[in-house]
Formats: sequence, structure tokens, C-alpha cells
Amino acid sequence: MCCALTLGAKPLEIYFIDVEGGQSTLIVSPSGQSLLIDAGWRGFEGRDSERIMQMTKRAKLKQIDYVLITHYHRDHVGGVPDLAQRIKIVNFVDHGPNTEDTKVVREDYSDYVKALQKGEHTVVKPGDSIPVKGLKVQVLTANGNVLKSPLAGAGQPNTFCASTPKKEDDLTENARSTGFW
Repeated sequence: MCCALTLGAKPLEIYFIDVEGGQSTLIVSPSGQSLLIDAGWRGFEGRDSERIMQMTKRAKLKQIDYVLITHYHRDHVGGVPDLAQRIKIVNFVDHGPNTEDTKVVREDYSDYVKALQKGEHTVVKPGDSIPVKGLKVQVLTANGNVLKSPLAGAGQPNTFCASTPKKEDDLTENARSTGFW
């Protein structure tokens, strides 16, 4: 599926890629730089990396400028090694080392670390920007941390949240996800 918003001579392109349970999104800025958010599953005869490659061809990309991995669960990071074999990835962006101690996550993280040796690697924290030309991409959450102060132009605290009970700590990679706008 694809959407386009015209911001000038060249449109912003957003491709939503079905990776069977996870979500992968390819954004191509008006400058032509690309940002892929997550890469789907490993295995399945390269199904998810093939779907991503179909979108890179549709977008006429010769490389992926930034791959942002939100967290290290298999449906988000599993496809990176296969994808990195098929297309050049210039920059890998993530929240830092894995902290979830499960066999599957340790395995996927280890394979991801091997793949990211082919490009530049950036660990982001809340408040950082991802320098995709033609876009403003700001990190809001990463590695279990959130912005300490509101973004410029943000609203007031939501009074309905004051009575919401605090959730138990989540020690999985889900709670460490990189969130951005």
C-alpha cells in the first residue's frame, strides 16, 4: 500500500509493508532519502525482505539510507540480515543493546549486530533527531526513556491520565521501543 503527499516538486512517499504481524514502513522524503522502520520476520524463505525489496524497487531506491529498528523482537528485526544481503543499508538506528534475556531475542540481536557492521550505526535517545533530508524525525522514546519536557507547541497534561493506575514494569524489548514523530 502506498500514500503520497505533495510537498513540492517531489512527493513524500510512504509505503506500508505487510510483514505478517509486525509492521514495516518505508518513507521516501522529497529529497529522495529513505527511512525504513523495522524489517519484519526472518525465515519464511525471505518473505518479508522480499516484500521490502518490492517496495524499494517501486520507490526506485538503490539503497536504504536509514533503517530504524524500534526493538529487537523477531517481527521487527528478524528480516534485517537478509535485507542487508540484498540492498545497501547506509545507517542503522536503534535504542542500544538488547536487554531482554530470551533465546530468540538474543539470537536475533546477535544476527542484527553482524548485519549492522556493513553500515554506520547510531544509538538514539529521546530528543535526538534522525537526519533524513527533507523530513523532521524526532525521537520521543528509546530504551525505556521518554522525553523529559514537552515538545515545542505541545498541549497540557491530560487530566484524565492522573487517575490511571501505574502499570507494572515491562522488562521486555517492547518497553524499550524507539518511538518517534
